[in-house]
Amino acid sequence: MASARVSALVLSAASAAAMLYVGLYQVRAVKTLICPLFGGCEAVADAPFARPFGVPDGFIALGLYAVIVALLLLPAPRPGWLTGLLLGLGLLAAAGNALGVWDMSRLGAFCLYCLLTTALAPFLLLAIWASR
Repeated sequence: MASARVSALVLSAASAAAMLYVGLYQVRAVKTLICPLFGGCEAVADAPFARPFGVPDGFIALGLYAVIVALLLLPAPRPGWLTGLLLGLGLLAAAGNALGVWDMSRLGAFCLYCLLTTALAPFLLLAIWASR
C-alpha cells in the first residue's frame, strides 16, 4: 500500500515535470524544446490543439498532475470519495493523453514528453488503485 502510494507519487511527479517543461516552452520561457527520439516536440507544442481555451496544455496537465500529487500527500487512510476523486483525475489525465496522441497522429509529429505521460498513465491509475 505504501509502495503503491510512493509509485503513484513518483509517476504523477514525473508527468508533472514533463508537462512543466512543455508548458514553459509553450509560453517561450524555454526557447527550445529538446526532443530526443522524435524531433516533433516543438511542432506538437505549437499546434493549435495544444492550446485548448487559449491555455497551453502543458500547464493544464501540470495543474492536473499537481492536484494528484497534493491529494496523494494527504495522510492515510483516505476516505473512499478521495480515492474516487484521485481515480477520476487519473482517468481524466489518461483521456487527455489519449486525445493528445490522436491529435499528434493527425498532425504527423510526436512529442516524447506527451508520449511519456501517456505511457505512464495506466501505471499511475494502477498505483492509485493499489494505494487505496
